[in-house]
Amino acid sequence: MTSESPTEPVSEIVTTGGIPQYARSMLAAALLANKTGLEHRRFHLPLLRLDVWFSSPDFRRLCEGVLSESTDPHIRADVEVFAMHAEGARWRAPLRWRGSPEMSPRVFDRTLSEHGLRGSYHGIPCWQIFDPMTKRGVQSLSAPLAIPPWETASPLRLFLHWAYAAAGLRLTHAATLGQNGDGVLLVGAGGSGKSGTTLAGILHGLDSVGDDYIVVEPGPTVVAHSVFRKCKQDVGGLERAGLASLGRERSLNWQGKVEFDPACLGRPLTQRMNIRAILLPHIARSNRTTLTPASPHEATMALAPSSVLQFSGDAAEGFRFFADLARRLPAFHLRLSEDPQEIAAALSAFFSAGGGRAG
Repeated sequence: MTSESPTEPVSEIVTTGGIPQYARSMLAAALLANKTGLEHRRFHLPLLRLDVWFSSPDFRRLCEGVLSESTDPHIRADVEVFAMHAEGARWRAPLRWRGSPEMSPRVFDRTLSEHGLRGSYHGIPCWQIFDPMTKRGVQSLSAPLAIPPWETASPLRLFLHWAYAAAGLRLTHAATLGQNGDGVLLVGAGGSGKSGTTLAGILHGLDSVGDDYIVVEPGPTVVAHSVFRKCKQDVGGLERAGLASLGRERSLNWQGKVEFDPACLGRPLTQRMNIRAILLPHIARSNRTTLTPASPHEATMALAPSSVLQFSGDAAEGFRFFADLARRLPAFHLRLSEDPQEIAAALSAFFSAGGGRAG
């Protein structure tokens, strides 16, 4: 968190106690803003209609290039977001939160939640505030693209998280692979092999709805929906997959990975997939890829922490959601070989045998 600078004027600082009032003032200012000059775009996302008012064409283009729109006519929620940045008298430059070591994101969450709001702060500064009652939000930036670096491949992700959570769904940190409409969630810590496995599958005939964030819809059948069109892979992984040129052509993101739309490989993401199992990948470098049963507890601990801790607000409800998901679906350890084609073939055989439904 950003600490107060000795030279920074007090008037430019928001204290922890003042966060709710400042958040409400931003929401009110957005609603009163003159929409002349703002660019409006309606995104038809899975089960969600998202109206965004952009003060920046650059940020609008970023969202249009990443958000994955759906043809499903069913809508669970309508959400409106004002994506604003400091520009003359149109929008005031965002203030800074006076953070300190004890003022953690959890304190920030609790302070807003006590006033019926959701929100996030990054010391750029970047404020993202959402009112679950009105389904309206505001993003306040100092410059058009002054968002946290991890949001270049998932812009507005926190607003989507809050909106989907209010509708009983979850934005989930997981990768996916499937065949003929059925598939699996690939879950685990960074470096476990989720993205590499997804890329191997995509290149060798399998489908995916995403390799980083997807929307999970519970119900009689668990369904995963595509919400962002970007995949990520490090240069070494691209080279192993025979895509070294893709790594040379594109700049690296904040993690040293290449972000790309798999449509450029002739394999666009599919919109939805029935989820039949949870796989926990491990980079084993074995001669062949194997699957062995995993416990619900192991699946929960691989799935829940990153899916909850990366999104502010309602952590307890998030853990309950993912623990229930892990109890419902069979789980397997996926020990990976080093051959992308062999990995894809092993998963294809798994899907053909029922994808864990008999597990």
